[in-house]
Amino acid sequence: MRTRSVTFGERRFALEAVVFVSAGVGMVLELAGSRLMAPYFGNSLFVWTSLIGVILAFMSLGNYMGGRLADRWLDATMLSWVLGIGALGVVLTSFSETGFLPALAEAGSARTMSVVAACVLFAVPAVLLGVVTPYSIRLRMHEIEHAGATVGRLYALATIGSIAGTFAAGFWLLSVMGTHNIILLCVAVLALLAALLMGRIDWRKVALLALVAVLAAVSWTGLDSGEVTLDTQYDRYMLRALVDPASGRPLIGLSRDFISAESASYSDTGEPYAFDYYEYYDLAVALHGGVNRALTIGGGTFSYPRIFLAENPEATMDVVEIDGELVRVAEEHFGFARDERMPLFLEDGRTFLNRATGPYDVVLMDAFKSESTVPYQLTTVESWRRCYNVLADDGILVMNVVASPADERSRFFHALTASIAAVFPHVEVFAVQGLGTQASLENTSIVAAKDPSLDLAAAIEATAPELAANRIVGYEVPAGTRLLTDDFAPVDQYLMGL
Repeated sequence: MRTRSVTFGERRFALEAVVFVSAGVGMVLELAGSRLMAPYFGNSLFVWTSLIGVILAFMSLGNYMGGRLADRWLDATMLSWVLGIGALGVVLTSFSETGFLPALAEAGSARTMSVVAACVLFAVPAVLLGVVTPYSIRLRMHEIEHAGATVGRLYALATIGSIAGTFAAGFWLLSVMGTHNIILLCVAVLALLAALLMGRIDWRKVALLALVAVLAAVSWTGLDSGEVTLDTQYDRYMLRALVDPASGRPLIGLSRDFISAESASYSDTGEPYAFDYYEYYDLAVALHGGVNRALTIGGGTFSYPRIFLAENPEATMDVVEIDGELVRVAEEHFGFARDERMPLFLEDGRTFLNRATGPYDVVLMDAFKSESTVPYQLTTVESWRRCYNVLADDGILVMNVVASPADERSRFFHALTASIAAVFPHVEVFAVQGLGTQASLENTSIVAAKDPSLDLAAAIEATAPELAANRIVGYEVPAGTRLLTDDFAPVDQYLMGL
């Protein structure tokens, strides 16, 4: 007597495994998607809102379609098609950096285009992954009296799989494999599930999976773009070859987008490159006179701290950097060497401030993550109070700001300046780059003094007249500007010009 072979999908717990793994893949893909889009749209609340909203919407559509499909055509091998086409959709996203995302970033506002990008890249995978759970539930539902237990078990497995995928991607995979390789890993997992669920050899499915394999191989061989090089637990970074416009010497720059660079060193010597805004950090040192202890929030590859220590041999500088993996990057690519006069604190700047005691002679805030992303918790009145408390009585605060009172980020600039001025008795603002010109990037520095008796403007004029000439004379925060607080800090919205 001939017996029919049992397919993978009919084996005990096989569908449960498929539900668990496919749900995990969905969350890994969502987290990888944020890194994929970050260089073009930033890593702001808008990007996360776009991704989460789009993926939830299309997964919901997939849930609906999965239930309808199960009522019309109930066969475990149907999931092979679902997962195989899902793998095809995911592998196509791996090509998006070569033309689609850069073009889309230039097509309109980041808020709108991030939604469009999320739809184009993740709609198909999200719909098909959404099909899996309801379809699997129908396959497992044999008796009505056990229907509730079946639904509860499989949805619980899907949730646990999502949790596992979230932790695996966020705590491990992104910093070990990188964004592109993670996307290809998702492709491989979905293709493998599709192959296991195939049952009898179906040459149409074999052809589909072969196409997926070819595209994945092409994508993998074209992985190195020469710019995107590493992912850490906190961000996606690019190491870019640059040139010093003044000397023509080669530079290596660290950035999170294609517009700005947050750190740079000379490639031939490892010597840190001095950005224009570093002059205002030097100004803080000069205004105080005889700095013994300084604090920098936002280390990057520790360019300015190295410059400071070289120019102030008797001083120390505490440096707070949230991304500990940047220490290795700085050592390997930027000529950084640890210095006992530069204690490193690898944590969020705000948590450090919450427990710091000081006193510091100067506090330097350099926490912009990119042109469109700022850690909001470091912009609030509560944060500036902590800065005020850790400063010596004659201490000086300087913050570098990628915004100005004259560009589309003016609302953020006004709110930030007002929040600092609510704490410090004297605040002055300076144009560093692009203010009032056609430059695409406008950069300012905010200088604040703790001593109420100090005439800050006059002191700057006497100490550094060339920088005093950049003072934005007559600037006043517009009436009605609301302060940024821990409870109210719509920083991402303000940076987008909303």
